[in-house]
Amino acid sequence: MATNGTRKLFSAELKMLEAQAGADAGAIEPSPSFHGASRSPASSAGNGSVSNQDLLSAITALSNRIGGGGDLELAETEDIPAPDADLEQDMEMAHNMRSELRAMARSIKETKSEIKAMRVGGKGDDTLLTASSELDAVVMATEEATDSILNASETIEALAAKIQLNAVSDEDRQATEDIQEQTIKMLEACNFQDITGQRITKVVNTLKFVEERIDAMIDIWGAEDIEEVDASVTPDNEGDKGLLNGPALDGEGIDQNDIDKLFD
Repeated sequence: MATNGTRKLFSAELKMLEAQAGADAGAIEPSPSFHGASRSPASSAGNGSVSNQDLLSAITALSNRIGGGGDLELAETEDIPAPDADLEQDMEMAHNMRSELRAMARSIKETKSEIKAMRVGGKGDDTLLTASSELDAVVMATEEATDSILNASETIEALAAKIQLNAVSDEDRQATEDIQEQTIKMLEACNFQDITGQRITKVVNTLKFVEERIDAMIDIWGAEDIEEVDASVTPDNEGDKGLLNGPALDGEGIDQNDIDKLFD
C-alpha cells in the first residue's frame, strides 16, 4: 500500500480542510473511507479525496489567515469607545467628596478635643462653669463690700452731724463739715459696684451662652464620644500653680468654722 502514494488523513487534518473549504465556499467532502480508509491519487479527483499537495496548500492558506489576525485584533481594539466624560467627572467628584469627608472628620475630632479641654479642671471638670462661678463670686463680694462701705459712711455722717451740733468753735464745725464732705465722696465712689457688676454680668451671660452651645454639641455627638477623645491641652497644676486657687467658692474648700473646731 505504500507504493501507490496513498496515506491516511488524521482527524485534525480533516477539520482544517473543512474549515478552509467553508471559508473558500468550495466544499471539500471527506472520502467515505475516512477513519482509516486509504486513498489513491487516481481516485482523488473523482471521489473527493485530497492529495498531499492540496493538503499543503490548505495549511499554507490557513496559516496566512491566522497570521493576519493581528490586524483584525487591532481593528477591533480601535473600535472600542473612549471612556465617558460624565463618568470621569463623577469619579472626580466622588474623589473630592471623600477628601472633604476626611477633612471634616479631622475637624470634628479636633473640635471634640478642644471641647474636652474646656471640661478639664475646675468645678465639675468644666472650665467655663468655673469661670462663670468665679465671676459671680466677684460680683457678690464687691456688692457686700459696697454695702459695708455705704453703711459705715452713713454712720460717720450721722456722727459728724451730731458733733457739729455740739461744736463750740468754728474750727470744730469746719472739721465736721470736712468729714461730711469726704463721706459724700465715699458714697459717690461706691457707684463703681453698679458699673463693674453690670459688665461682669454681661461676661457671665456670654460664658453661659457658650456653655449652652457646647452642651448642645456634646448632646449631638454624644458624651461618650467626647470622653473617648484626648484633650488638646491639660491643666498645668505643677508646683505653685496647683496651690494658687484663690478663695474657695461657697460650698467648696474648708469652712472657717471647721478650722476653729480644731482648736477647741
